[in-house]
Amino acid sequence: MTELKTTVTKTKGGGFLIENPYASKIKFTCGDGSIVELPELSTRLILQRLYCSYTRDICGLRASAVRWLNDAFEERHTYKFWQKQFKDNGCFEALKIREPRF
Repeated sequence: MTELKTTVTKTKGGGFLIENPYASKIKFTCGDGSIVELPELSTRLILQRLYCSYTRDICGLRASAVRWLNDAFEERHTYKFWQKQFKDNGCFEALKIREPRF
């Protein structure tokens, strides 16, 4: 019987990634054709943080989401870029995340 274990890897951004072998993953295909697999639960949490407020960053939630996305995709962009990318590509609707209403 093969034994699955949780692994911890260091990312290029200097952070750590805890990989759960039992977690369901979402595959993102980037513009250059590369595929990035991210845990579904983490992606939902990050998108909730990314869309928490349009007026100001509440308690650094939006900033932490941008840092996580920049590290996961190995890119450097602002929150407006990430919001537009997820919204334009239908990820927003696919994960059933609601925009805040003001």
